[in-house]
Amino acid sequence: KSELFGRSFDNKKIKYTDVQKSIAKNEVAIEMVRYRHFDHTFTDSVVYVAVYVKNDNARPKAIILPDGHRMETRYFSNYKNSIVGQVHDKYSYKVFWEPIQKGIGTATTVYLSADGVYNQINLEAIPTPDGKYIIDNANIVLVSNTKDLYLNKIKKSTTASNTATMFGNPKFYLTASTGDIPALPGTEKEVEELQNLLKQRSYSTDEFVESTATEDRLKQLSSPKILHVATHGFYTPVAEQSELEQLTESEAAMADNPLLKTGLLLSGAGDIFNETKYNYNISSGILTAYEAMSLNLDQTDLVVLSACETGLGKIENGEGVYGLQRAFLVAGAKVLIMSMFKVDDEATQKLIVNFYRKWLTTNNLRQSFIDAKKELRVEYPAPYYWAPFMMIGQQ
Repeated sequence: KSELFGRSFDNKKIKYTDVQKSIAKNEVAIEMVRYRHFDHTFTDSVVYVAVYVKNDNARPKAIILPDGHRMETRYFSNYKNSIVGQVHDKYSYKVFWEPIQKGIGTATTVYLSADGVYNQINLEAIPTPDGKYIIDNANIVLVSNTKDLYLNKIKKSTTASNTATMFGNPKFYLTASTGDIPALPGTEKEVEELQNLLKQRSYSTDEFVESTATEDRLKQLSSPKILHVATHGFYTPVAEQSELEQLTESEAAMADNPLLKTGLLLSGAGDIFNETKYNYNISSGILTAYEAMSLNLDQTDLVVLSACETGLGKIENGEGVYGLQRAFLVAGAKVLIMSMFKVDDEATQKLIVNFYRKWLTTNNLRQSFIDAKKELRVEYPAPYYWAPFMMIGQQ
């Protein structure tokens, strides 16, 4: 109702023409949109639409993928089982990428804002008919929203000092002697290796491991240039209605909020899991996605979540996957690297350390990440070892 507020809001509206002008002539910007088919009422039929623009003054065009339900069930299961089981994936290219590729034609770079199941697959790791992978034939840059292409172009760049904060091998059980969550001694080695590498490049580093790798320490961060967290991630599936009915009103709200059901396990997390299935904020130890949105990362160039299942989240109409990937970008991080599902420890360490080494030499985040993945493929050809890792955002 405020005229002043209304004018200010109008001034901040970003149109597709702004996005068009922010990309080069041979680039494409795509917004994936997931919705349920509407026939007087919403049906169970799920539809995906790839709405795209090029720098050609034309209006946005749409590519319709009508079989969304099977994309999210049968074909997503096939995609994940092929990677985990290390068998050839015969279907994913035809289902998830070929219709889009045919629609947009040849492009040097594709900026993709994902939605729904596209947040849970790594397009780069899908085999192509020529015996390669999409990563070999297409440069796909994931962005949280295509308006970021415009905002990143106009906003003043701020350079953070060379500081890095790293967390690894949290002590999950402080009161209980043991539990179901396995310790991660390999992540402590990963953090130490990275610390030595960064110090050689004149970085000021802070390292928090075991009992010092706490949620409180993470919340006290003040925009380090690099934030590296090596621990378990988690996602709690949707509670059944009967379970919700047995909970208090506040617990039921927490059980139903996807942002409170995904997070990172830090020191003391195991003790919290022993106490509750839903209220992860009863004490310090678990950083939920809801809390991660409030971190101070406004000048943070890179966040690496070297953890299992950090990319998982709930598919919701119009809102994509609620999860840590969106939370850290909302908090201000420019680029996020994370894994979508369980990963091989040894391969992960090699990939991450090699990526840092390349990036610190070239200062090109995306190319360093692609090169590190391609080099890992020489030693570990199966996508299982490198497919779970994705990069979201722009340098």
